[in-house]
Amino acid sequence: MVPASPTPRRILCIVPPTGKYVREDRCQTPIQKLKTISLRPPIDLMYCAGSCEAAGALVRFRDYAAEEVGWCEFLSDLDDFAPTEVLVSVTTLSLARDLHAADLIKARFPSARVIALGAHFNTLDVDALQRFPSLGIVLRGEYEHAAAEIASGKPLEVIPGITWRNQTGEIVKNLDRVFEENLDTFAFPARHLVLNDLYTRPDTGAVQTTIVTNRGCPFHCSYCLANQVAGTRNRYRSVENVMAELRLCVEQFGIRSFLFRSELFTQNKRWVVELCKAIIDSGLRISWACNSRVDTLSSEMLTWMKRAGCWVIAFGVESGDQATLDRVNKRSKVEDAFTAVSLARAANIRSSVYLLIGLPWDDTRSIERQAQFARELDPDFLEVFYPYPFPGTSLQQEAIELGLLGPDEIPDLAYSEPAMPTLHLSKADLMRQRQRVLRSFYLRPRVVARTIRAIRSYAEAKNYLQAGLEQLFARYDKASA
Repeated sequence: MVPASPTPRRILCIVPPTGKYVREDRCQTPIQKLKTISLRPPIDLMYCAGSCEAAGALVRFRDYAAEEVGWCEFLSDLDDFAPTEVLVSVTTLSLARDLHAADLIKARFPSARVIALGAHFNTLDVDALQRFPSLGIVLRGEYEHAAAEIASGKPLEVIPGITWRNQTGEIVKNLDRVFEENLDTFAFPARHLVLNDLYTRPDTGAVQTTIVTNRGCPFHCSYCLANQVAGTRNRYRSVENVMAELRLCVEQFGIRSFLFRSELFTQNKRWVVELCKAIIDSGLRISWACNSRVDTLSSEMLTWMKRAGCWVIAFGVESGDQATLDRVNKRSKVEDAFTAVSLARAANIRSSVYLLIGLPWDDTRSIERQAQFARELDPDFLEVFYPYPFPGTSLQQEAIELGLLGPDEIPDLAYSEPAMPTLHLSKADLMRQRQRVLRSFYLRPRVVARTIRAIRSYAEAKNYLQAGLEQLFARYDKASA
């Protein structure tokens, strides 16, 4: 525990009013045009808020994007709270727009320190401080301990994992912070400061929150930030610690729907089964979603997961072409995807599959093969993403070498809109191709019938109908292409 400062800091934690994104470091996703992903609570910022409170700070929290309010509301909060620090959640895609907050803060409160967090700063920390003079500190790596130490009044020069601007204007990069081995030491996310009703399941509309169960991934996919933001070793919270957070969510906030967030939830079968048994024994009666690689499942594990309330598993399948999987260093086999979807269906758990189109070598034929693969795989849900060349990834380096991306280019489109062309297709071509893949999957009679059979409420029916109509009548945005 970090000792409290004699004079409590006044810390405002914000998501700027710059658009609705999934603001998780590995998943910086604008959700506007996605079919299977809804807005999630900004869990990294919520962890920081909880850590700052545990260190003795007075903390407020606003997600202006989720509340659909603007900068005027933010300025009103600044004047009302008079913060000593403001923590700003930043994505690579919205960097400049997010950091407009820094200029507003310094104009109102010149002595306030503006602190930014986001995966962007693991690679471009010094660059960001040079570009945005009102920005004072950026957090690198895992944020919680650094945020708590700042909140406690600890001198900045001795805090690992930050890059900061000193009193003379010099930019100082402190030592990296080692990833925390005992995840149970982190304070719980500050849900008591958050409007939890803003974050819901995409199908039922029920309030849903995120539980971070474990961190880290031993795989090294070329497009992914997992190693950079969470390390290469999968670190699990204790089952008891996860259960304590689940009980808090159910008993204090009335939340019974969860996303179990991790880089790889199902790697440790024994831990997963132990958690599932604890959920069953608790009588909490919750439902939850998780992610998995296609090569880490077993029938026994899935049986326990279903009994404990798991209703859907998201699989980052990425491609139905083995050469592509090998080229992006996925280290999985195409046949594993068929096995995973089959095992999930046998356990009565729905499968949500993510595929990539728009890799540097993609052309019309390769994307058509992706569409055919999706139909053959036949998961319950399909999402088609474009890869994003995040700073520090090997995909970024490859895109620069091939001339698809400028050396200092940071695209502001991602996931549902292409960040870059391929060697054979323009961004406009890619947008047409994505729409074609999604339509060829969802507008099949068997998928429509299966979806209707799975509906259990009016809210589900309404949401599925809306998604279906959007799919049927969607048009790609030529202006953004």
